[in-house]
Amino acid sequence: MVALAKEIRRFARGIVGSDAYDKYLHHHMVTGCEHPPMTEKEFWRAKYRDQELNPGTRCC
Repeated sequence: MVALAKEIRRFARGIVGSDAYDKYLHHHMVTGCEHPPMTEKEFWRAKYRDQELNPGTRCC
């Protein structure tokens, strides 16, 4: 039951995009970036700023 709940949570986070910072940290670690990773607050600010500058396709 616990495993199912964890999988549902992981799936839901992926759908709404709240796992983006976790993915960023993983990518940062795997690629061996020399600079320290952004804080979560810095990451979300940069992500939203990029979305405003490059809207692409989105519903609203």
